[in-house]
Amino acid sequence: ALQNAQSAELARNRGNYRQAIAKISEALELADQAGDIALQAALHAQLGSAWLYLGETHKAEQTLQAGIRLASAQHETAVEAALRNDLGQLRAAQGRQEAALSEYRRAATLAKQGDNQSLLAKAALGATESLLNSGQVEQASGWLRTSATAIAGLDVSRTRINLQIKQARLEWQLARLEPAQQLSLTGEPARDLRAAAVEAEQLQLLRAASYAWGYLGRMREQQGDSAEALRLTDKALFLAQQVRAPEANYLWTWQQGRLLRSQGESTAALRAYRRAVVGLQAMRKEFVGGNQRLARGFREDAGTVFLQLADLLLQQSDQTTDSRQRQQLLAEARETVELLKALELQNYFNDDCVAAVHAKIRHLDDTVVPGTAVLYPILLDDRIELLLRLSDGIIRAVVPVGKRQLTNEVHSFRALLEKRTTRQYLRPAQKIYQWLIAPLESALSDALVDTLIVVPDSSLRTIPFAALHDDADFLIQRYAIAITPSLRLTDPRPIERRNMRVLLNGLSAPVQGYPALIRVNSELDAIQQMYGGRRLQNETFREAEVREELADHEYSIVHFATHGQFTGKVEDSYLLTWDGRIGMNELEQSVGASWFRDDRPVELLTLSACDSAAGDDNAALGLASIAIRAGARSALASLWAVNDQASSELVAGFYRQLLEPGVSKAGALQQAQLSLRDDLRYRHPGYWAPFVLIGNWL
Repeated sequence: ALQNAQSAELARNRGNYRQAIAKISEALELADQAGDIALQAALHAQLGSAWLYLGETHKAEQTLQAGIRLASAQHETAVEAALRNDLGQLRAAQGRQEAALSEYRRAATLAKQGDNQSLLAKAALGATESLLNSGQVEQASGWLRTSATAIAGLDVSRTRINLQIKQARLEWQLARLEPAQQLSLTGEPARDLRAAAVEAEQLQLLRAASYAWGYLGRMREQQGDSAEALRLTDKALFLAQQVRAPEANYLWTWQQGRLLRSQGESTAALRAYRRAVVGLQAMRKEFVGGNQRLARGFREDAGTVFLQLADLLLQQSDQTTDSRQRQQLLAEARETVELLKALELQNYFNDDCVAAVHAKIRHLDDTVVPGTAVLYPILLDDRIELLLRLSDGIIRAVVPVGKRQLTNEVHSFRALLEKRTTRQYLRPAQKIYQWLIAPLESALSDALVDTLIVVPDSSLRTIPFAALHDDADFLIQRYAIAITPSLRLTDPRPIERRNMRVLLNGLSAPVQGYPALIRVNSELDAIQQMYGGRRLQNETFREAEVREELADHEYSIVHFATHGQFTGKVEDSYLLTWDGRIGMNELEQSVGASWFRDDRPVELLTLSACDSAAGDDNAALGLASIAIRAGARSALASLWAVNDQASSELVAGFYRQLLEPGVSKAGALQQAQLSLRDDLRYRHPGYWAPFVLIGNWL
């Protein structure tokens, strides 16, 4: 058992956490057979820490809590301190800073009791980080003094060097939060990092040395000394490459790109950014696996690399007079943001289903036909970049409105659309139109576009483009509109209209505390009269029945008329059934199985009467990605809960239009929305606009 534990520690030091987990698990079995409870507690500490690093929070918590019980019963003070420190990290990763602080305090108390300076320093640094993240700067200073004293009492070792690096980073963060305490680069943080780097190199701990030099370079960058920052960054990058540390490699390559760009070296900066993006793609498994350090602040940290590269490519396109080269740069900028979108979806789903779907379909860009345009807004801090893909190339427009200003307007628009007794939505509807559509009006008109496909980003996922307004008309009056979360993940083939088989699922009775959906019965009646099909309603609408139907029969259309919600967490999104709920995983297993069956996936998945969390960009990402997750070519869903009768009439109108020869799914939705708008009861866009077509629009 001890030999396996030592092998696990070596694997962890090399960054191979999966191998470490396998070794620890073997050691745990042997310790259990020997009845060595103290060793079991220590192994739980190692195993919990490894699961925590990989982002397997449920497994980490179970392991850590079990270890705490064992360590407490055996009075293993040091082991319990280590376990509680890791539990503090878990709570911090969950955003529960007060709970994290509580665990760090208990870990520090136990470490003091056992005179364990290493564990005391770890707990104190964890407490400091939580306090800084919650803005409690004064308390953070006290904990930093505690950790500094503890670190000073340690012998030179890998542990001490890693603690010195974290101490210096947090001291620097504190100094930047407190201008009155600003420290120059001759102050403590820089001195400590330099000392840690030298000691690490002497001990041949090249990974630690890479981080020390790299973070020192970041301090120099923030101080404005780009020449020295670049020298230090190059050194850190060289060491990271020597030990094949991919996370450090991308960090310092990205830092190198920023510094080169600040020095006006655009071409060299572009090469560095491209290498950073390649490095991040190579680390895709880390994102999918949920590594806490990568998943936390994904868009704000690693995602920024992609956006900065896209920004640089777009600016480079201004520098060339060669139209072919300009098109290549614009296409690469859009493709760079596509890579980010794919990583976001994988991060949201926490699995590899996106890659599996991607392998089965063609790129949307290959099938942009006359009459169709793809709008790709890229939101940057200082401007909006609009890329419009037409059948003969890409057109670019730049709007001097930053992401924050647009986001504020979008959130206002979304909230006002749901107030169906006022026309206050018009002001933001017109403003957003002027920013996103007006700059491209002439190009759309010249190309005789009648179908607009939007690839929305961030907050733009929460609003219906159909309700944008040009002072005279809504956008839906000019274009059939569809959205897709990714160009790469849309299967652009027309719906197979022959022999369409329909599975109708619905709840009209009140169940599980949810109210009755009175119009569901007439909605399902109307669709069944047009298409026929199998019907599961109320008592027969159960998860097992749905799964069995989809396993035994090929369905072109799967329709759900039931309560449901899509939140910022995939595990909290569901459809209500008579006897329970269908979660996203169950929906994927049931509907998605058809994707690989004779290349005849579900053509259309309709979610009627469902809801998504208002103003929650991640919830909207989940809703916009439902077709991808479920393995359907397209989905029809609503951004918010709509009047039961209005919803029923619009959905029935959509299906009626879909029977017309030559009418696309996007066109069918357009006609259904315009028809509902003609009804005086439902003229407000709050009734007809929230319905969106996701994915394949043909």
